[in-house]
This record gives sequence, C-alpha cells and structure tokens, in this order.
Amino acid sequence: MKVLNKTSLVFIWMLLGCSAILLLSGSWLKMHQVDVSLIWATNLLLFFVAIFSANLIEKSFADPNPQASIRAVMLSFIIKFFVLAIAAFIYLYAKRQSLNLPALFGAALLYVLYAGVEVKLLLRVLK
Repeated sequence: MKVLNKTSLVFIWMLLGCSAILLLSGSWLKMHQVDVSLIWATNLLLFFVAIFSANLIEKSFADPNPQASIRAVMLSFIIKFFVLAIAAFIYLYAKRQSLNLPALFGAALLYVLYAGVEVKLLLRVLK
C-alpha cells in the first residue's frame, strides 16, 4: 500500500508553503494584531483533514459501484464539517472576550485554498 501518493505530496507542499509564508510574515501579521497561532493550528488541521478526505475519495474511485464515490464525498464532507465546526466552537469558547476576526478570516481563506486544491486534484485523478 502506498503511503504517499501524488495527492498527499501536493498537500505536504501546501502545508510547507503556507507554513513558510506564515513564518516569514509572522512579525508583520502580529504587528497588525493577527493571531498567528490560530492560523498555524488551522493550517495543520486542514492539512490532516484534507489528506484524510482526499484519500477516502480517491480510494472510492476504484470501486466499480458508482454510489461508493457519492458516499465517500458525502462522508468526507460530514467529517470535515464536524471536525472544523468542533475546532471553531472550541476556539470561540476559549476566546469569548478576545476573538480575533482577522485570524478567522485567514483561517477561512486557508479552508478555501485547501478545498479548491482538493477538488482540482480529485478531478484530475477522476479523468
């Protein structure tokens, strides 16, 4: 069984690229009152969720039953939704008084980036 496939490697490069950008712009972000630790945590969480989701969906493409792919896509969406919703509620509960909206917008931007790359990679695998 292959542990690292092309999809996983792309997400590893995304994780490293986003981490490098955060590392290089950390002082600038802190100067603009952005909670960098939230963006780091979001990057790591999205990496693991995207790897799991993409591998789940990619494995379902090999199944001759077309419903397997639909089930895998829906299951991965539900898993992503609940994992990210629980993480968001934990953050909101922990930081009730001092929410950092720019960091939340950065986290949302990372989510859109990871989701877009995941869809593009899976469509490429499907062809």
